[in-house]
Amino acid sequence: MYVSPAIKGAFSGIHRIDTWFGARLLRALTMHLIVSGTWTHSVERGLYCVRDRSKNRGLCHQMVVGKTGLHAYEYRTSHPAASCRLPANPPPQGARLWLPPVRGALPPADSIVPWRYLLSFSSSLPVRMSEDVVWGYARHLNSGGVLPPLADAYVAAAQRARTVAELAPRRPGRYKVSDDDGLAWQVLVDRRIHEKPLVRGLRLTVGRFDKPVRRMRSPGIPFQVPIADRPPLQECCETQRTRHPGMKHQEKTS
Repeated sequence: MYVSPAIKGAFSGIHRIDTWFGARLLRALTMHLIVSGTWTHSVERGLYCVRDRSKNRGLCHQMVVGKTGLHAYEYRTSHPAASCRLPANPPPQGARLWLPPVRGALPPADSIVPWRYLLSFSSSLPVRMSEDVVWGYARHLNSGGVLPPLADAYVAAAQRARTVAELAPRRPGRYKVSDDDGLAWQVLVDRRIHEKPLVRGLRLTVGRFDKPVRRMRSPGIPFQVPIADRPPLQECCETQRTRHPGMKHQEKTS
């Protein structure tokens, strides 16, 4: 199913997570809805609506899908994952975890797709991370060995990045934070870009620094990060949603 960049960005903005990781979770969610969601059909609009709804807990996730089932036009939820009351338990210890790539591939046999847990976990984090940081930390932990699945790598990096980001000042700026393992983490703090600080770089250092937290010099070109803003809500609207640009045209022609 095709999901537009606008929907992916709004999904990440609603749940306050990184856009690159949100795209992976959204694809896993879409696969879950296709198989396990509740489907309804609008004859008037010529569209399908598939919902992930739990009793007495409100609407968790909803997708509006074209009549062929190959194109998503809208994503909607009544709350961010961080405040969802539906239990999102971590996967069993030693389970074979899998997250779908942005395109192609199906889950291997006997694997678990922990999208609900990872969505709740990442939405609740007080920090964001670049994909390079996640895999950079995984390579540090597994030097010369086989890298873990993305789900495991993300959780491990997030636990360390959370501690690192707490050391950075709240004042806007770019900081280099050194830890006891000889790693230097680059942290961007700027609430004008996003409410959460961003850990955007990681490298191994030699020796120790007198100051574990140092402010980095601002480059000549302002640093910008493509972070999706939370989509504006209409007045008296209880749900957060986004629509694909082609949906209006679809409604007129259906």
